Formats: sequence, structure tokens, C-alpha cells
Amino acid sequence: MKPKHRRWLAACAALGALLCAVNLSAQQSKPSDTAVMTYGNTRWFPSFWGPYSSPYVPETRMSNSERLRSLIRDGKLHLTVEDTIALALENNLDIAVSRYNVGFAQTDILRTLGGGAARGFQGSFQSAALFAGAIGGGVSSAGSTSGGRAGGVSGGASATSISGGSFDPSVFFSYGWDRNTSPLGTTVVTGVPYVTSQGTSYTTGYQQAFQTGTSFGVFLGGSRGTTTSLTPVFNPQVNTFMAVGFTQPLLNGYGRRANSYQIRIAKNDLKVADSVFRQQVITTVSQVLNNYWDYLTFKENVRVAEQALAYAQKLLSDNKRQVEIGTLAPIEVVRAESEVAGRQQDLIVAQTNLQQQAELIKTALSKQVGPELSSAQIVPEDKLPEPKPDDVPPLDVALKEAYSNRPEIEQTELKFRDQDYTIQARRNSLLPSLNVFATYIAVGLSGNQLLCPTGFNTYGTQCVGNGEFVPPIGAASGGVSQALTQTMQGHFPDYSYGVNLSIPIRNRSAQADAARALLERRQLETQLQQFKNNIAQQVRSAEIGVVQAKVQIDAAVKATKLAQETLEAEQKKFQLGESTVFLVIQAQRDLATAEGNEVKARSTYAKALTQFEQQTATILKRYNIEMSDAMTGKVARNPSIPGTPAETAPAAASPQGQ
Repeated sequence: MKPKHRRWLAACAALGALLCAVNLSAQQSKPSDTAVMTYGNTRWFPSFWGPYSSPYVPETRMSNSERLRSLIRDGKLHLTVEDTIALALENNLDIAVSRYNVGFAQTDILRTLGGGAARGFQGSFQSAALFAGAIGGGVSSAGSTSGGRAGGVSGGASATSISGGSFDPSVFFSYGWDRNTSPLGTTVVTGVPYVTSQGTSYTTGYQQAFQTGTSFGVFLGGSRGTTTSLTPVFNPQVNTFMAVGFTQPLLNGYGRRANSYQIRIAKNDLKVADSVFRQQVITTVSQVLNNYWDYLTFKENVRVAEQALAYAQKLLSDNKRQVEIGTLAPIEVVRAESEVAGRQQDLIVAQTNLQQQAELIKTALSKQVGPELSSAQIVPEDKLPEPKPDDVPPLDVALKEAYSNRPEIEQTELKFRDQDYTIQARRNSLLPSLNVFATYIAVGLSGNQLLCPTGFNTYGTQCVGNGEFVPPIGAASGGVSQALTQTMQGHFPDYSYGVNLSIPIRNRSAQADAARALLERRQLETQLQQFKNNIAQQVRSAEIGVVQAKVQIDAAVKATKLAQETLEAEQKKFQLGESTVFLVIQAQRDLATAEGNEVKARSTYAKALTQFEQQTATILKRYNIEMSDAMTGKVARNPSIPGTPAETAPAAASPQGQ
């Protein structure tokens, strides 16, 4: 083996060892496949066109869940608290919209693994310090003695560097053809007054960057040209070249902290998306529970109004009989009729309020209100909760649960990690740029050539020398294969390496970004304490609301009992002639008011209890809500109505299909 061949193989072996080490480092830093949302095929095998085809995202389904249809029987929608929550998890559009944030976070992981920047989602935190130097435009590096740029081969007379690419490797090919006729001012060089040249060129290559900051490239290309000049050695002439090289930052841009922080942020943001989704589920469940309690309240108000109307109608009937027998003045009938009209008005208001609340519930528990659901009457199967001594834990326990469960605190702590990744990257950007590079380039040259005697040179189709023309003694043919052989065997090698050092004197831009990243970290710390203070105040207020509601219920129950007894006594006195119609009507109104106050107090208690569970973020545990059910939009529970068959719930659908 020739010495230059051995040198070439040794250089390839050294470069191969380095690339293997870089690739091993990149593979070790690669996350598990389970962390990437498989919206599309990003691998060439077995489908070559997989990475270039549109990813599959399931269509949005706007049909209501089967559970909702099963709960409608005989034109009535039977709802328990459990069914209400299950329907909200399956059909509520606020939850469905928030569910896509998790998908956005998963696409960010996929994007950053390819070298892009995370785009974020509603509820995520994106540092303003990332706008300068973000990976979003592609991972790149550069370094050469001639100030080369990322994305290809660059260099000068002394050294050449190869840099550029992204985490996703890229392969490219280019081809070109040209024909050019140029006038000349002399015939000394070419032997003709003008030259017509025709040529083709081609280039192919492979580029990739790694999370260590290393960029690597291999390029192979060449050209073939013909000319009407009389003096070229080869005509047609074939040129080939091959270039292999890498660039490695040693300070600014070195290591995973500087190059893969977007990947780390995207992975962490997936946890943020889960927390944001859990917060939306807590909010929505609280809202639908309050809607359910309000519906029960309005239903009780209808019952109270119907009872008050019945009292008024009975009084009117009694008054008419007494007027007929002459024991009562006719004006009392008019007074009783006025009372009936007032109670009828109250009943209509109560009924319309109930209808409006039913519409709110139907909208919250369905994706669309169809004719069957629109005409269905809601039949609540549960009642307003009764107060219990242990409804709420002691304040210190409640605060501990709130600090442990509230999504806002969890999200802020996760944002700390994002900002720590940003701070690490900004610290690296403060360093000077020191890049090392090494490149091997080999070229080849071949073509058709006339063979001339010693001392003679080709001139057109003849040989010239010593002032005379002689015919050529033969011809040699050559082409791409000969030129490529020269290139691969390293007949004309070019070895180069170098160092590129750039030192910013004042470094104000990097200093500003690093300071901003630290300021944002301090701001998040302040916000965390602010959240804790607000949460503590909200928990205290919610606990006070529960206590007040309990007292209101006790007072309202006693007031209702007193009003009932007063009405009964006043009716007996009226029958004995010891009372008046006005006093009876007044007692009826007092009873209706007392019963309405009792219903309102019980509703206030139910909503205060829901508010307390929302503020402590224990509502999911209280109602045994699984986040996996909320994420898939399919609750693995059977409807809680009599006569429903005990069937296993259908398989969960993908979150994107809801």
C-alpha cells in the first residue's frame, strides 16, 4: 500500500472514531420513544415517504358520548352527581379544548429533537432571553481561518472548515448545466478570439449537527466541461472532489446545556401541559357541580312557589264560600285573587329560571345540544348535600393539601426548571467563541487528452513546439471513473485543521440576556410566594363560607318551622273568626319566604363546599376522578340510573379524537 493511501486510511479511521463517539453521545441523550407523540412517521424505514407525508391527527368528533344518550329515557335526562361529572369529562368543550395543549407540548418535543425551538402553548412559560440565540433557526456552528459560515464548505488559502446542519441529518443533491460564449481580447492564451464553453456540475452531501455542538459534513461532487479553446490539456475535462470535515465548539456552543436546552424545556413543558389540563378539569368540574346545585335550588324554588300558590288558591276558595254565605266581605275575595295572581307570577319566574338553568347544564354536558337533548327534561337523582361535622378539615390540614395539590404551584415549580435550563444556556453564551475544525479534501482531474512528443504541447488538434506544428503521436481517453479514482485514492489531497477564536470585548448583548434570565427566575420565585399567599387567603375564605352556610341552614330550618306553625295557627284562628285574611296571607308569604331562604341556604352550603374543594384542589379525589379518563374523554363508569345494564365502558379514544 502506498504511503499516501495509508495516511488517508489513518485519517479516516481517526475521523470515524470521533464521529462514533459523537454519535454515541447523541444516542445516549436521546429520550425514550414514549416521550414523543407519534403524530406521523419520522423514520425512513419501512416507509421512505413517511417523513415527507402529512402527519395523521384524528378528526375532531362533535358527537355526544354514548353515556348521554343512555341517560335519556322517556324524554327525561336522569342525572346524578356522578353522571354529571362523567358527562363533563366526556363532552365538555372547555376540557376538550384544553386537552389539545398536551398534544401541542408533545409536538414541541418532536420539534426540538429535530433542532427547532419549542413553540409553547397557552399556559406555558417562554423566556424572553431565548429570543437571541434560540435553536429555532436550526443548530449551527462555524469556524475557520477565513471566517466560514454555517451550512457548507468555507475557507481560504490556508485552511477550510465544514460546518452546519441540524439534529435531523440532511442529504442533498444539486445538478446544473451551462453554455457560455465569451469574447476575448487576445488569442495568445486560447488561440481563438472567442471561447464557447459548455459544462455540467453536480454536488451531493450529508450534514448533521449533534447536541454536543459538533457539526459534521461529507460532500462529493464534480463537473464536466468542454471548450473551443485550442490550449487545454483535457477536452472534455472532468473534475471531481470529496470533502469530509467537522467543527467542534470548545467554549460558546459547547455541550448539551448549550445546544439541547430546548429539548429539555419541551420535555418539562409536557408536565406543565398536564398540570394546566388538570387545572381546567378542576375548574370545569366545579362549574358543572355548581350548575347542578343551582338546578336543585331552582327546582326547590318551583316546589315552594307551587305550594305558595296552592295555599293562595285554597284561601281564595274558602273566601268565596264565606262570601256566598255572607260571613265575609266581598273585598276579601279580591284580596285573595290578588294574592293568587302574585303567587302565579312567582311560579312562572321560578319555572323559567329552572328552564334557563337546564339549558346551562345541557350546554356544559354536551358537545352539541341536539333535538333529543333539547326537548329532554332534566331529572336530578341526588339532593343538596346535608351538613356534616367533618365536611372540611382543620385549616392547617387544608392549607397543606392546597399547597400540595394546587396546579398553579406545580406549574410555577416546573417553570423554575425551564428557567434553570435557560440560565445554563445563557451562561454558556457569555463565553468567547473557540472552535476547532479538521477537514480532508481530495480532488481528481481527467478527460480526453492528445499525446504529443516531448517538448511539444497541444494546440487544437496538433502539437506545437520550437515554432513548428507536428501531429500528435496518439490520444488518451478519460472521464468520471478516472477522476473519481484519483479522488478516492487521494492523489491530490488537502489536509487542514484550524482554530477560530472570537472574543467580544464588552459582550453587552450576552450580558443582557443572562441578566434577563436571572431576573425572570427571581420573578417566578416572587410569583410562587404570591400564589401561596393568594391560595391561603382563598382557602380561609372558602372555609369561612362553609361555616357561614352551616349556620344559615340551621337558622333557615328553624325559621321555616316557625313560619309553618304560625301559618297553621293563623288558619285555625281565621276559621274561628279571630283572624283576618290579611294576616293569613301574610303568614303564607312568610312561610314561602322562609322556605325559599332555607333552599337558598342549602344551595349556598353546597356551593361553598364545592368552592372549598376547588380551592384545596381536592375535588378530583373527592369524586374519584381519574385524569386518564379526562384525558381520553371516556369515563370507565356505568350510568347511575335504575334499569341501566351493567356493561363495560367502551375502549378509550385518543385525546385528539374528542
